[in-house]
This record gives sequence, C-alpha cells and structure tokens, in this order.
Amino acid sequence: MSWYLLILLGIRPILSVNEVDLKRNLLDPSVFDKTVRPRINTSHTVNVQIGVTSVFVTDLDEKGSSFSQACNLHLSWTDEFLTWNTSDYDGVQSFVIDPSFVWTPDLTVFGRVATTQEVGLSRVRVRSNGLVSAIFNGLLTTHCNTDPTNFPYDYQLCKFRLASQVYSPSEVAMEITSTKLFGSSESNPNWNRVYIRFNHKQEVHFCLQRKSLYLSTLYIAPTTMQAVLVLVSFLVPNEAGEKISFGMSLFLSFMVFLLQLYDNLPQVSTVIPALEIYFMLHMVSGVISIIVSSSTAYVMRNTNQSPQSTETKVKDESMVPEHNKDNPNREAKKGVRRCLRSMTFINRLGFVISLILILAANIVILNARMISRNCEESP
Repeated sequence: MSWYLLILLGIRPILSVNEVDLKRNLLDPSVFDKTVRPRINTSHTVNVQIGVTSVFVTDLDEKGSSFSQACNLHLSWTDEFLTWNTSDYDGVQSFVIDPSFVWTPDLTVFGRVATTQEVGLSRVRVRSNGLVSAIFNGLLTTHCNTDPTNFPYDYQLCKFRLASQVYSPSEVAMEITSTKLFGSSESNPNWNRVYIRFNHKQEVHFCLQRKSLYLSTLYIAPTTMQAVLVLVSFLVPNEAGEKISFGMSLFLSFMVFLLQLYDNLPQVSTVIPALEIYFMLHMVSGVISIIVSSSTAYVMRNTNQSPQSTETKVKDESMVPEHNKDNPNREAKKGVRRCLRSMTFINRLGFVISLILILAANIVILNARMISRNCEESP
C-alpha cells in the first residue's frame, strides 16, 4: 500500500528509481552495444572463468554412449562498459538483468548430445566494478565412450570440453578454475561419482564407479552354486537314468540366468564383458557334463544289448597262443578297453575339464575385480 500511495502522490521511490536510472544510463542503445566484446581496447582479451559443479548423476546409457547429469556452470567475466560509481546511484552495488540485454560469452559444450551445443544462461548479476556473473542450472547430456571389459566391477571415464565456438582464444579466453562434487556421491543407485577434474585443454573429466552389489548377488553367487552342482553330477553313478536329466536341468538354469542378464549387460560389440565370459565358461562346463552323461548311457546300453556267450569266450581263449596269454602288453590293452567301456576314464576326464573351466571363470571375474581400480585417463 505504501508503494501505491507514493506513486499516487507523485513521489517516486528513490532506490527503485536509482536502479532504473542506472540500467537506463548503462544500457542505453546509443552508448551500449551488447554485440560488441566488453573491452574498450579491442585488442584485449575477455577472460571468462568457469566453475563446474556436478550435482548428481541421472543416467549412463552405455548402448547410446551418453552420460546425463544435473550440473551447474558458474561463469564470470569483466564488462568494461558496465561500471559505475555507487555514490552516484545511492549506493547501488549490483543489479540482476536478463542475459539478452548484455554481452554474454557463447559457452559451448563440445560433445553435448543435444540439438545445440551452446549453453543457455539464466539471469546475470552485474556489479559496480564491471564484474558479470551468470549460472547455468540444468541437465547436461554429453557423449561418453564406455569400456565394459571389467563389467560389473568397471570404472567409466566421461569427459567433455568447454570453449567458445565463435570467438578465437585471443578474443575470448575461457578457463576452468574449479570443479567440485555437490552433495552425496551415492545419489545414483547404480553409479558412484569418484572424482571430477579438469586439465589444461579445458576438458572436464568425470570418473564413475559401477555399484556391483546387485549384480554380484543376483548372478555371480547363484552361478557359483550351480557350478558346484555341475561337478557333483559327475559323481552320479553311470547306471542312474536321472544323470542326463540332472545335467539338462543345470544347463537350462544357466540359460535362464543368461536371459535375465541380457537386460543388464552392456550391449556393445567392441569388447566382451567379464561377467559374460564368466557365464559362458560355466555353460560350457554344463555342456561337457551332458555330453559325458549321454556318452556313458550310450556305451552302457550297447554293452548290455550285445553280451558275449560263454562258449565264444572259451573259444577265443583257446585260440590264443600260449606265449600270448601271459603277455603284459595284452593285459594292459584289455585293461584300457575295459576302462573305456565302463566310461570311468571319460567321466573323470570330463570332471577335470569342467573343474578347469569353472576355475578359469572365477579367475576371470576375480581378475576383473582386482585390476579395475580407477579410471584410466589418456595423457
């Protein structure tokens, strides 16, 4: 009510009017051109300082090679045309104005996944010494090449570059002065933010660590239990008819886990993830178990259906010369044939091969866990 009363009485509020007069005097089109670089001497460079703050990670799309995060970009530069004496305007130190009324740098995010790579700034604050500051708050989606070699214990390095697309470095020099992580690094359920850094090339590097607890509990632990059952299948007697069905059940369970894993595996063709190699080795051990069981059943069935008569055996023995009856080599060959016929040797060989494959699978996943320590930055 007091403001309206002052207006009706013809009395203008001093502070508001002073700020209005300040903006009118500074931004008068006859003396100010927002398209001109804010330097009285045109040979001087406009230095723009940039601070990058990562608020939280929203998504890392490995199939689409894109990284999305909520990000704040703080920009500041000096405009030599926007200075005033505070005593002439009743102590007005600064004012806020829309960026369309003043000169702003064309901050470009090289590697941004958007229709335009230029960043739109919010309202700017102008201070009496000519210092202008602006902020970008929003979702920033950039291109990110991922390396799922050590999946699910992998680290991913995503980076983009900040620069001017229109001005040359001698005209507008952009410099990243600070980077920091805001809030908790565990804000995303699938990724941890390890660090954020910048280099002399004006590149911002984000290091992300995948959270592996969910995948380890859902896939690795049950697969290890099934691997034990694959080895146990070799201990089932060859005469048991359930040996083949037992092996088939184990193999089908591997297939079910593989179908479930399809939605979680990075769908890239450059490398094979460690978890996929882990599954394939376990599946091969299951296939070997089925092959050994089928071969055993086949040999035992043929042996039972074609027995040799006692007369034939006696006749065969009588036809053998006396000097060959006690031949140790002949006895050894008969022992080998007897061992192969009973499939004991094949069963033990299958057990050893499956054990080697299972150990190799665990070595692959342990190696991925051990060597994946941090992001690998290119020089």
